[in-house]
Formats: sequence, structure tokens, C-alpha cells
Amino acid sequence: MKTKAKISSRWLRFRALLIDIFLIYIPILYLFYFLLGSKEAFLNNHFITTLCTFLFGLIQAIFLTKKAQSPGLKAYDLYLIDIKTGKKLSFLRILLRYVIFIISFGLLFGLFVSFVRKDRLNLHDILTQSCIATKSIKKG
Repeated sequence: MKTKAKISSRWLRFRALLIDIFLIYIPILYLFYFLLGSKEAFLNNHFITTLCTFLFGLIQAIFLTKKAQSPGLKAYDLYLIDIKTGKKLSFLRILLRYVIFIISFGLLFGLFVSFVRKDRLNLHDILTQSCIATKSIKKG
């Protein structure tokens, strides 16, 4: 039996992202919130809020570089792979993917790309030639 990668559903990718947000991003936000001492100090410090977003991407990139999975992807047995080769991505390519993700979803454009494409790829997937995939077992 052979295993072949199949692009995962939007719903599974979204659920995996939610897990990553709760396990990685929220603790980062709380850490800096308590270090600054108050809600006003945290919300008025744009450098810190930007740093939190960058740290989330950095930590996620480390996970994805090592095992091709973040905690959320691991929960659903999903992997981040190169579309053409099926192999893991490099650290810099994962960071580029994250930057494109932030920009495209910030402009709301990236939110709709997967709904108009038959293969369900998002803009950051297309531009970095990567995808979040699940293994499907093929007999033969």
C-alpha cells in the first residue's frame, strides 16, 4: 500500500489554525500583557502587538521546519508540504508563506481565493507552492 498526499479541506485547516492560535498565540499575548502590566499599555504599544504576531509566525515556522506539523496540524494528522515534491519546506519559505498569509488575510483577499479555486488552495499556498495535506492510503 502506498500513501499519497491529498490537499486537506478548508474546515480541517481552519480547525488546525484555531488550535495553533490557542496553544501558541494566546500564551504569547498573555505573556506580554502581564509584562506590560495593563490592558491600555498592551493595546497602545504597537511594537509589542506586532512582535507577538511575529513570534507566533516564528514559533510556528520552527515547528513546521522540524516535523512539517504545528500542534494544530498534528491534532488532525495534517502536514505542510511542497506541492511538487511532497517534501518539507525550508524555514525561509515557511516564513515567506506566513508573511503572505498575514498580508492577504489582512486585506481579506486571501480569505476568498480558496473558494474560487477547484483545488482549494489559498493565496499563500499558491505563491509558495505549498499546501496543507493529509495522507490518503492507496491500495496497490
